[in-house]
Amino acid sequence: MVRVLGFVVLVFLVAIGFAWLADRPGDITLRFQGYEIRTSLVVATAALLAIVAALAALGALIRAIVRAPRSFETFLGNRRRDRGYRALSTGMIAVGAGDSRAARKAADEARGHLGEAPLTLLLSAQAAQLAGDGDRARTAFEALAARRDTKVLGLHGLFVEARRQGAHEAARHFAEEAQAAAPKIGWAGRALFEYRAQAGDWLGALQTL
Repeated sequence: MVRVLGFVVLVFLVAIGFAWLADRPGDITLRFQGYEIRTSLVVATAALLAIVAALAALGALIRAIVRAPRSFETFLGNRRRDRGYRALSTGMIAVGAGDSRAARKAADEARGHLGEAPLTLLLSAQAAQLAGDGDRARTAFEALAARRDTKVLGLHGLFVEARRQGAHEAARHFAEEAQAAAPKIGWAGRALFEYRAQAGDWLGALQTL
């Protein structure tokens, strides 16, 4: 709306300018290399404006050509990202519905478009858990635990997988790491309290509590 209003104002000002020139007739004479060009002031002004407009259009065309590769790359990147997020949405729905095959397919597609993003790793881990693929789930959770922003999330997944496999020493290790990273995290505190109480480490259990 603002651009349209600005364009209307510009056209109005140009029209006023031409009307002012029409009321004040005059001639312009140009001599160059033995040639003489004579024209009215209004025509010369119109020609000058046409040249300026042509140069502006040419500059816009050159800028568009220069920016075309980057614009095309941005377009492809946005398209890839949109496909990745659609795959994430499809995968989360499949996990909730218990469809392990669809969840794994969506997880692979999401990772192909978005790479090792936190949500794609989480979807891969959940799809692997749903399919009973412990190795694949652990790999995804290890990648999450290696990231600073998703460390506790990854450790929780590794803790759950270790408990499922009966590897309680490993589960205790992951709980200790999670509590060190986030002391107020609930699941880690409960797990450490349980392990320390079972081991007869009552002082440690009380400290955890």
